[in-house]
Amino acid sequence: MFGFANGLLAFLALAAVLDFLPVLRHRRVPAVWWGEERLLFTTRYASVRQKYGAWAFLLGVMVYEFIVVFNNSMARENWPWLQTRVSPVLDWVMYLCFGFKILLGTKYNGRSMVCAGLLYFVARWVYFNGQNIWWLGLCVALLAAKDVPLRRVMKAFLACGVPTLALVELLHFAGIIAPDAASERNGSYRLMFGYGHPNTFGGVMFGLLLAWVLLRRTRLTWPELAGVAAVGVFLMVGPKSRSAALCTFLLVLLLALAKLRTRRGLHPGSRPLAALCAATVPVLAAVSYILPLFVVKVGPWANDIGPGWLKKLDDLLTCRISLAWAAYRVFDIKIAGQMLPDWPALDNIFVYLLYLTGPVMVVLVCALMMTALYGYARRGQWQAVACLLVMLAYGYMESQVTHLTSDPALLLLCGAVFALPRERWLDE
Repeated sequence: MFGFANGLLAFLALAAVLDFLPVLRHRRVPAVWWGEERLLFTTRYASVRQKYGAWAFLLGVMVYEFIVVFNNSMARENWPWLQTRVSPVLDWVMYLCFGFKILLGTKYNGRSMVCAGLLYFVARWVYFNGQNIWWLGLCVALLAAKDVPLRRVMKAFLACGVPTLALVELLHFAGIIAPDAASERNGSYRLMFGYGHPNTFGGVMFGLLLAWVLLRRTRLTWPELAGVAAVGVFLMVGPKSRSAALCTFLLVLLLALAKLRTRRGLHPGSRPLAALCAATVPVLAAVSYILPLFVVKVGPWANDIGPGWLKKLDDLLTCRISLAWAAYRVFDIKIAGQMLPDWPALDNIFVYLLYLTGPVMVVLVCALMMTALYGYARRGQWQAVACLLVMLAYGYMESQVTHLTSDPALLLLCGAVFALPRERWLDE
């Protein structure tokens, strides 16, 4: 996908130059260029381009969901051609849909072009070093999400994700795709429900839950929250995916608080409260980076660490702290990221992104998260705040938080990416 990443950057740069030429020729006032939205390259066929651009983005999201939910299930063990032949074609379909939407179906002004363009430049820069296709897919999806109402996206997400997951489960319980023999052999008996790891299944389920919450938002009822909690119980006792289950319980708690706060309509948050929400990002990042510094090795195994309190916390988090400590000693931190081997497994998103994308991208991602949390809290959109806070908690335990299939709440960052007015954030 290097060619696509370069091509998209080149076309965006060309579009920006052509868009700024009228300012240089004194045919457009700089203030108008900075604030007035318009399509790239030409304004012809504007309504048609926006209509089909939105459909292209929705198709791209559905293809993305199908690739992860079906092609990356254990079906790939039965039918290797899913990975070798089908997935590469679907990857190109997805990226071409997103590319069409970005270049021909999206309106930009000078402010959004500069902000989103610079962010994509840095993202493409670190992608060339980390070569993580899911990272590129997320960045391109965020660029393409502009001008598409969030509810439409979540409907498409669920319309593809729910039946595709049902198909995987049907094939799994019918014995058609690979069973969980490996889990039974090692004695863990963690049911994987047709996937290579129970946390993968947990992530898919958690993503569908988040999509439902983002679709319903202020219309969520107490019985629906009880249903979400029931799914959390299933995740805890079925696949025993603790990360997804605990975050589901946290989501129910925060949504209950949000429902109580918004029962009489929107209740905007004060500046101190909004700042407190935004402060969760640097606080969690600091905890992620500082805790491994207290590790003392007391044995040969990865989790043979001290002191005792840290050992207990590390066991609760399934060695995530000790593996971060190992990464500190195995990897150098590179400004633009690097390719990561299979060990040590970095499931903490802050540590993971520090090595995969480098410190520059980490600072930008944290800044976007803080901006989004502050903005949604100030406008009283507490369901969105709840989803973002849960997204942070999930990211502390799982690096797959960078996949839209596990965390569609990432699309809530679109307004911050394009520096849009806050009143438009949930409509984009």
